[in-house]
Amino acid sequence: MWVTAVIAAIALAGWFAVSCGPTDANAERPVSEEEAALLAGMRERNHDADPVAVRMSVPMDGETVIADGYLDWRLPMLYARVPDAEGDHRLVQAVPGLVATRADDEAAFAELRVPEDGWTTRQMLSGAGTPLETTFDILASSLFTLTAEQADDPAVLGAQATWREEGVIDGEPVDSFRAPIMVESDERGASPEALYSLDEEGNLRRFQVNTGEESLSAVDFLRDVGFDPTALVPVDLLGGPAIEPSAVDEDLAAVIAAVRERNWSRSATVELTVPTADGQITTGTGSIDWRTMTAYLHLTDAAGQRLFLARPGGYATLPVDDGELPETPPAEGWAAHALTDEDVAETFGPVESLVYRLLEMSAEEAEDAEAIAESAFLLRVDETDGGPVQVVEFPVAGDAEAAVGRSAFRYHLSDERLSEVEMVSYFGVASAELAYEDYPMVEIPWAVSEQIG
Repeated sequence: MWVTAVIAAIALAGWFAVSCGPTDANAERPVSEEEAALLAGMRERNHDADPVAVRMSVPMDGETVIADGYLDWRLPMLYARVPDAEGDHRLVQAVPGLVATRADDEAAFAELRVPEDGWTTRQMLSGAGTPLETTFDILASSLFTLTAEQADDPAVLGAQATWREEGVIDGEPVDSFRAPIMVESDERGASPEALYSLDEEGNLRRFQVNTGEESLSAVDFLRDVGFDPTALVPVDLLGGPAIEPSAVDEDLAAVIAAVRERNWSRSATVELTVPTADGQITTGTGSIDWRTMTAYLHLTDAAGQRLFLARPGGYATLPVDDGELPETPPAEGWAAHALTDEDVAETFGPVESLVYRLLEMSAEEAEDAEAIAESAFLLRVDETDGGPVQVVEFPVAGDAEAAVGRSAFRYHLSDERLSEVEMVSYFGVASAELAYEDYPMVEIPWAVSEQIG
């Protein structure tokens, strides 16, 4: 799948040891059948609802930290402007298992715009660097349990939930209930509890959960705040816009079947963006030459800059200080790694995986269009200034089996040609954008060529 499962994120934080703090037990009573049914339908109602504005209140070191945001129930995805440990703010997007952050842009957030650049990603919970980030991750993870395609079992909630009190939120009368976190899990034993405040129609108005402080963290759902959710889309590092997989038609199947053959005698420039660690992105520019099966790139990451050469038999790297990609690779200084080396796994990471997938995007003959029609899926169509871009998935020899819409690779097709390859990595979604160009063949030093093919 595109993102780590919610339950994995919860388990990483040891969430099954967390529950709500002490309450006035004398005020509680068992829920009625009608109340259990109302609770049971809450997650399904949320899933079918429009995105909603939220206000998060988090206790931290004796103070309350406030953050405003927007929640898309269906993805699910949270977009928020969150205070940081230095007293400033950062923009944050979160999906199950992953968090993307960037420097603050108050104007963009006020207009409900998502800046395109400047983002880095990290694993939810395990990648948190401060107590506030950890608390935010726990709260975001809990929010993602509040949506489901189907209603829960009212009999289960009837046995486990309790009514606590009446109240008023945003002028609406509410009833508050204590109930387990509603998340599908194979774990046995008690689930953590939360407080749910529902209005007369069963809409969730407030959600409270123990995030490890003395008082509960709370999320208010500002259902009366109107806004245009059109731009509420995950950044590319989190997978981009939502997908709705469908079978490919005969014409699209023929296009996909011929994609690799069209690349057989072509070359293209490449721009890479690869999340490689918590808060770290590797970027790269260069070329892919299917005529000689050679990738030649300049890469930049937290460790510095390096040149990168790859051929079917292996790859080589060379540290550099200059940000330019030399037309002719230097003759000396390369560290080469054959794919048959016993220790190659120590240096083979997501950058190498994506580059080798690019090299695989070439074939001497077209594939069987009828077979492609049975195995390929259209995920979405992006409208761009250059025309429609079809985002598809289809299996390549050696790919692991995956559920529809959850392949490790996605392919963008523009004008019947491959324009981008996306790849799921542990820290987010990597991408390689292609622009076809008659690129000069790279003259690889003989000593390097002997080792990498």
